[in-house]
Amino acid sequence: MAVSNTLGPSILVTLEDALAHAGVTPAELGELFGNMAQQLPTQGVQNKTPSTVAASLNANLDQASTAATPINTAPHVSAGSGSNSVTIQNSSNHVEKIGEFLNGGSTTTPVAEITLKPGESGTVSYQNGQGGYIAEADASGTYQPTASRLEFYADANGVNNTDVSYIDGRNASIEVSDGQGKTVGDTKSIAGAAPESTLTHDSAGNATVAGWYDGSSSTMQAGGAYMEQQLGTGNAYIHPNDDQNRADNTNPMTMAQDKSQTYTAKFGDA
Repeated sequence: MAVSNTLGPSILVTLEDALAHAGVTPAELGELFGNMAQQLPTQGVQNKTPSTVAASLNANLDQASTAATPINTAPHVSAGSGSNSVTIQNSSNHVEKIGEFLNGGSTTTPVAEITLKPGESGTVSYQNGQGGYIAEADASGTYQPTASRLEFYADANGVNNTDVSYIDGRNASIEVSDGQGKTVGDTKSIAGAAPESTLTHDSAGNATVAGWYDGSSSTMQAGGAYMEQQLGTGNAYIHPNDDQNRADNTNPMTMAQDKSQTYTAKFGDA
């Protein structure tokens, strides 16, 4: 192959720049020239002009660059242990710290924790026989008692029960799906239009809407009324007795118990 006898200084500079721009490795370069050897028969190479060779090189470099470009995905993070899990997706516009809390344990220090940038996903796991909730911390990393809750329980056989609760407050929208077509919760961002008296903000300006809790203050009542107006009471708990005030004694907020379910929850802006 007599390419080197044809290429002058200018075409070598062009080649060097193209290689640097494409990020082609030496191994990829060797493969590239192998492909070119097949495309440019030996007897015709010396008749090729520098511009023709450069065009051929650029075409091959573009092809190699495309093949070598890595997919920009963050590593999947996970926390907790056990055969039951929920995949958490950050659908908000800020970094989220997500903690897992078990019934009867601390409400400020999670047993497991993951941090997700917008668009990233992670997994939180728990054992059979365990129940609790998953919540988002504020911008300082503190888990407030007014946070939205993704509540979970797995019985001794690994049959799961999951729901969304805004009873204590709403610092995130939460929507959970079971992989079989059923979802509960919501993906709405409603805090921006909430009455100012019902809102608190963390150090980054992220809002929390006051929850109804027990309705013992005007702030709780106003916050609960606003969430009920915006969301209804059929997909998430806003009042503690939302599952009792139904003529058919059903609870639309709770996923049907089925061991084949795979849970995915989106945590978005409040």
